[in-house]
This record gives sequence, C-alpha cells and structure tokens, in this order.
Amino acid sequence: MRGIDFLYAVFNQFMFDANHNQLNAFEKGCAIVRWVKPTIIKMIGTDALDLLHRLTTKELLTVDVGSARRTVLTSNRGRVIDVFVVAHVIENTLLIISDSEDPARTISAIDFFTIIEDSELKDLSDSHTRISLVGPKTREIMASALGLNIDSDEVINLDYSGSKVTFSSDTSRGVSWVDVVLRSPEVGLVSALLSAGAVEADGDNFELFRISREIPGWDREYGDHANPIESGLYSLIDFDKGCYVGQEVIARLDTYDKVKRSVKVLESKLPLAKGSKLTSGSKLAGIVTSPSSLASLDGRYLSLALVRKEFCKTASVVDSQGISAVVR
Repeated sequence: MRGIDFLYAVFNQFMFDANHNQLNAFEKGCAIVRWVKPTIIKMIGTDALDLLHRLTTKELLTVDVGSARRTVLTSNRGRVIDVFVVAHVIENTLLIISDSEDPARTISAIDFFTIIEDSELKDLSDSHTRISLVGPKTREIMASALGLNIDSDEVINLDYSGSKVTFSSDTSRGVSWVDVVLRSPEVGLVSALLSAGAVEADGDNFELFRISREIPGWDREYGDHANPIESGLYSLIDFDKGCYVGQEVIARLDTYDKVKRSVKVLESKLPLAKGSKLTSGSKLAGIVTSPSSLASLDGRYLSLALVRKEFCKTASVVDSQGISAVVR
C-alpha cells in the first residue's frame, strides 16, 4: 500500500464525522452558534450612519431605527478590511456586528476616516456575548421561546432577565440568520431557546455548514488578501451608491472583468490544509481558504477555495499536496 492509499488508511483511524443532529438543525431547524471572540462595536453620534454610508459598499442612509444591513469596509486598494452588520438600535446609536476576531483593526480603519464627524466608537467585544441563530425555523423558535416575531433585516431590543438583548436579522448570507447581542454572561437565553427546540452547534459543524453553503468567512475567503467580488461578497456592493473607500478599484474590477478568482466548494477524500496551493498540472489553480476537518454525511471532505476562473468549471479536478479535489 503506497501513496494516497496509505495516507487514506492512516487518516481513516482519526477521521471524525459531522454531527447529524447539528447539521440537521442548520438545514431544517434552528442551530445556536456561540462566537468565542466576537467583534461587537457600539457607534454613537448624529453622523455615525452617514459616515459608514460614505466608507462602505452598501447604501446605509435608509437603515432606519429598528433595521439592519450588512456591508463591506474596504481599503484604498479595494481589499476587504471587514464585513459587518450595521444594526440601528436606537436613534443615533448603531451596533456593528462582525465575524472578525480583531475589533481593533475595524475601529482603527473607521477612526482613520473620522475627522470632524459627530461619531464615537466603543469596543463591546470583551463585555458582551454574540450568539447567532441559524436555520429555517429560527423565527418559529424565537416566537415560541421569547414571544418575538422578527422580520427580515429587522432589529428588536428586549429586556430579558434584567439584561438588554438586541436581535438583528441578517438576510445577506442566503440562510435564515439572527444575531443576538447581550451583556456577558448569558442570562438563560440559550436555555430558553433549547427548550423551544433549538440545537447548540459546535464550531466544527458550523464550519462544515458554512462551507457547504458557500458562505465566505473572515480571514479566509475575505481579508486583506482579496477583493469583495472574488470573495463572494458581490451582493454586498451597491454599484450605484456613489463613492466609498476603494470604490474606484472595485468598480474597475467589475466593469472590465478583471477579477481572476472565485469562491468555490471542493470535495475530496481526505481533508485539505488551509493555505495549501491548488494546482492542475504545472499551473496554479488557486488556494484553499476554509477546509473542514469533519467528513460530511456522505463521507467526503468539503473545503472552500479561491479558485482561478479557468478552473472554476464544475467537476474540474485540482491537486492539493497530493490530494485530488473536485470543484463542486
């Protein structure tokens, strides 16, 4: 037994399968995801919303109190600094909710462009908890457990067991998704949701779900190494909104079709390594950005990768450190 067959036999002793109950909650019920290192930033001031509108890719001036919208903050080079939900919780007060684990970077980037605006940022990441509810029965579970009926892209504030809780609906990821922000520690909210039928999911099963749904992740598909178009964030760009940081670069990439890569799902018999190069013969085909450590329910390993356009065709075969992978 040599080569890939030997590797398969070795890895087979240490393979871990996805949790069917957790994946089923993502796909058919309501899964609870806890963020270990959340980025939660409070932004206050009469110019706060206008400032973010001028800095980021989405039109935000119509984000009234009680509504939310996800947007992208890019650099002058058109690279992604961060992607976050802007939740308008009360008049002149916003919550920035991000998947990033580096709130200081986001705060620094916004502060750099804050000159005379009435706007102030406060990092709540260490003092607050972020939980995400994901799955088609999320609204049903919230109604049963909390008596809340939340609409698409709506923000609801609730007093729960003496703690102020903010619920923010996000429709940008193509799945039912509600972010919950409250002061730490969590005050029994999760227990109420579990009693109503929600299922708590761990990080590995959440990653597998995210990869299978081709949902871009922070410091993986998007970051300083990529622009928002190739990162799968095209829907978060309003091309007719006017200027924002990096707008000229991004508009040029789109207008002249200069984007060289796309986010794609790969299937393989063995887990791939993050950051490993993809090749096809002697040609560079891309780079692995999010490999799952869990075998999916059909026994395959899924990964996300930034794949060069010429290799994005379905069923293209690429190689990653001796492991064959198929573009899904």
